[in-house]
Amino acid sequence: MADFRRSIPLLAVIALLLGFGVTASAQVDPAFQCVANAGVPPLVRAEGLTELVGDLLLNCTGGTPTPAGQPIPPVNIQIFLNTAVTSKILSGAFTESLLLLDDPGANNPVNPAQSLCLAATGVCTSTGNGAGFGYYAGGGGNNPNIFQGQLVGTNSLLWLGVPIDPPGSNRTRIIRITNVRANANALGVAGPNASPIPIIQTISASGTFSVPINNPNQTVAFIQQGLKFSVSTAAIGGVTPKTILQQCFSQTNVLVGTLIYDELFATAFKKFNVGSSFAAPTNPVAQNNYSPSLNTETGFYNPNLGGSLNANAAGLPTAGTRLKAVFNNVPAGVTLRVSQDAISNGADLARAVANEVGPYVAASASSSLVTVALSGGSGMAVWEVLEADPFAFAKLSMNVYVSYTANPGANSPALGTATVNGSYAPISTVTTASSTAPIPRFADTSVASNLFTINPCVTNLLFPFVTNQAGFDTGLAISNTSTDPFGTSPQTGSCDLYAYGANAPASITTPTVASGTTFTALASIAMPNFQGYVIATCRFQYAHGFAFVSDLGARELAMGYLALVIPDPARAASPFPLAGAGSGEQLGN
Repeated sequence: MADFRRSIPLLAVIALLLGFGVTASAQVDPAFQCVANAGVPPLVRAEGLTELVGDLLLNCTGGTPTPAGQPIPPVNIQIFLNTAVTSKILSGAFTESLLLLDDPGANNPVNPAQSLCLAATGVCTSTGNGAGFGYYAGGGGNNPNIFQGQLVGTNSLLWLGVPIDPPGSNRTRIIRITNVRANANALGVAGPNASPIPIIQTISASGTFSVPINNPNQTVAFIQQGLKFSVSTAAIGGVTPKTILQQCFSQTNVLVGTLIYDELFATAFKKFNVGSSFAAPTNPVAQNNYSPSLNTETGFYNPNLGGSLNANAAGLPTAGTRLKAVFNNVPAGVTLRVSQDAISNGADLARAVANEVGPYVAASASSSLVTVALSGGSGMAVWEVLEADPFAFAKLSMNVYVSYTANPGANSPALGTATVNGSYAPISTVTTASSTAPIPRFADTSVASNLFTINPCVTNLLFPFVTNQAGFDTGLAISNTSTDPFGTSPQTGSCDLYAYGANAPASITTPTVASGTTFTALASIAMPNFQGYVIATCRFQYAHGFAFVSDLGARELAMGYLALVIPDPARAASPFPLAGAGSGEQLGN
């Protein structure tokens, strides 16, 4: 009995402890899970083959932190796009696309260091500190926090064995995927009044422990046409472009048109890097602060990242946005020149470069004009955007000038119409990831526009009265007087005769009239039973005409006259300057 009474206090203590054990056991961390978030997706150019999409973030919570000194469990993380991944390949299958843990960088006082996984396989081991926080490089440990993605398919990137330490219940682990470039052109452009086409990134994770991801499908960009090109003939500084030029009049840097590159959304034109400017176009500096508003072709870039996989080039493009004009069908004998610098409506500025590919090299210019190298009537001019305002729509304008020495006798310049296509540059057919193709690069969606035309010099002659009725006939003579003692370039061409009046025939084209010769014809043969007037358009500069009207055999009645010269409006605005304004048609012979 005594033993039983002595056992009662002990049972009470045990019962009390058991009760506390039910209500006050150690707190269990919630299950580890991640939520995917792409923030506000940027607009990307529909013409682009290497468009930088928005970063994808995994915000991860819960789980049990890895004990101090123990290996952090590895996880395989893979993403898929609904188009081709075109991030630059830096070494083997390793690309510029990066996975970052807890946003390391100068703007993160908790985790300021950026430490690259240096394993050639891309798989690095890390050690826990028991707290699930601050174990990455710069935060109290030496674990790497930057990993390079491997291209494992046309549209997929993989990060193998990334050490992910569950942060526990009071902290958040951030996994950021950046420097993913995509072929936007392959997805097309939405039609009018339709929502823009999205670029979608899907993420998955698997490893030694479960990594559930909520909302794994994220829109990381919207596609919109970025450029509109046109040719303007509006006056510049009081000078109206000449789109019709005459072969027989020499020209020196005559304005023929203005190329207009309209930015269709405010961030379509981007400079090379935050360190580049109009004064320093080739000065790349680190861009590793995760800012979405830098408006450059550069992504996440840290030149201090080393390793055998060339991570110090990750995020760095070849150049800023470039704009190209391709000229075709330029008549032989013509010299083309373009503006060295863009004429801008705002803060956006562009300067001519020597090539559409490769690093920035300024084009050789004289008097702020760049001569376009032509081969077989084709050539190009390229400008690189050096200043870009992300809060304004740019309109960049470049003038085009023509020069030539007239020599119609040698058919120089040649006759014809030159065209121009405007687009982004460089144009490429490489639509998948590459280790050598430039970034950015674009598809050619341009359409040719007429730029200027060189016409032959013509003489228009009016024969006021021609008849071969009522016993009369008319002889017509047209002389090509371009051979003379004044050094005129001899010209050769035919004439088109247009008859108007009774029984007028269809137009007649004469044989070629050589310089220094005369074409003759009888109305009775060329225009039977016709009476009216005739206009002759001759394809040489100096034509003169004579008509002789007589009865048959010129026995009783005959009369001759010189044809009148109708001014050619394209040759001169005022062929007879002494005539007053509004005085009507001015004719001479």
